[in-house]
Amino acid sequence: MSIKNNQLDDVAVRPPERDLDLTLNAVGLENVQMQVLREGTRMPARGQAAVSLIDKQARGIHMSRLFRILTQFSERELSWEWLSNCLDQMLSTHSTLSDSGHMEVALDWPVLRQALLSQEHGWRTYPVSYRVSSHKGQKTLALTTRILYSSTCPCSASLSRQAMQDQFRQDFTANMVGREEMLQWLKENTVAAPHSQRSEATVTFTFDPALAPNSPIALIDVIEKALGTPVQAAVKREDEQEFARLNAQNLMFCEDAARKLKSALLKREELADFQIEVRHFESLHAHDVVARVGKF
Repeated sequence: MSIKNNQLDDVAVRPPERDLDLTLNAVGLENVQMQVLREGTRMPARGQAAVSLIDKQARGIHMSRLFRILTQFSERELSWEWLSNCLDQMLSTHSTLSDSGHMEVALDWPVLRQALLSQEHGWRTYPVSYRVSSHKGQKTLALTTRILYSSTCPCSASLSRQAMQDQFRQDFTANMVGREEMLQWLKENTVAAPHSQRSEATVTFTFDPALAPNSPIALIDVIEKALGTPVQAAVKREDEQEFARLNAQNLMFCEDAARKLKSALLKREELADFQIEVRHFESLHAHDVVARVGKF
């Protein structure tokens, strides 16, 4: 004879062990494999959900209820409204146990990007996470993304130009140099090249709930435009040359990159707050350089 579910022993409803009747800030699930619906297509995602435990006499929360709510995300188009609705469901199922909680969905957002000059196209994928939190009825909406870009060191560029000048003086002692002769020298001589590195900007946007966009692409575009040198997908030779030109026009230390992003995001009315971290993976050194800044 099979045992019905309501007849099975449930240890979680028992009180905590002796002298452990304490509250907990957050208890829940992370890295849950799930699906979300985006533009009518189901996409793999990773979810997390947690609630506080304020009932000192409850040993634990209902993990299975959190899991069931995360698995229903593919039923409706991913949006802040749907995320908020799921969070409300989760908190209502823990009304006697919790007064706060959060839900987060992380996925890779694909975007088809055109090359800088040619007609080539290629896919870029941006990691994005949507997070809705509630504390005693007060909700917060936050989106985090990471953008890769190229950063050319201003110091290295300056030293490279100086090396070119020094070599030019050695090779041409006359006061007057012909135009064609100079062009030929520039074509044949790479005396020094400034070093560039792949870099990343991790940005968390906190939204005014009334203005929160469902798609992250507009803000990703703002970041890439501010930096000037986001990494590319498909490139031909003319695109690679244009990328080199853009790097020369956008020389930047990590401090420069952080300031560029803050300046661009301060103009966005939908942002109640933001946090920026830029990290340059040095090609000269074995360490990283990092800058962080927020709206306030």
